[in-house]
Amino acid sequence: MDIGDVLVPVDFSDCSLRALDFALSLVSEDGEIYLLHVIDNAFLNRVAEHNLGERDEVTTKLRSEAEARLDSVIADKQAGGKINKMIVIGIPFVEILRIAKDLDFSLIAMGIRGSASPLEQLLFGGTADKVLRGTQIPVICVP
Repeated sequence: MDIGDVLVPVDFSDCSLRALDFALSLVSEDGEIYLLHVIDNAFLNRVAEHNLGERDEVTTKLRSEAEARLDSVIADKQAGGKINKMIVIGIPFVEILRIAKDLDFSLIAMGIRGSASPLEQLLFGGTADKVLRGTQIPVICVP
C-alpha cells in the first residue's frame, strides 16, 4: 500500500508521539507527514472566564510553546522536509476532521489516549473516538 500524506494530531502525549513514529514507518518515499496541534478553544475560554490572563496573550504563549515543541519533535525525528506542522485553535476533534477532509489526507495516525483523564474518556469518549466516528478517511490509533 502506498500511503501519501498523513495527518498526525499531536498533543505532545507519549501516545501522540508514538503515532508519529508509526506514521513515519508507513509514509511513502515521496509522502509527507503533517503534525497538527490544536489549541483547545474551551481551555482558552476557561482561562478568560476565571481572569487568569488575557485570551490573546494566553493564545500567543500557547502557540509559541507549541511551535517550539513541534520544532523539537521534528528535529528529534531527523525527517526535515518530510514533516510539516500546523497549529490551529478550536475544538480538537472538529479541527482534526475539518483539516483531514479539506486537505484530502490519505490517513490519520493518532494516539488512542491523549491528555484527557480516564474518567473523561470513559464518560464522553476521547478525541480519537470522536475522530473515528466522524471521518471516512482511514484512521490508525496507536496505543
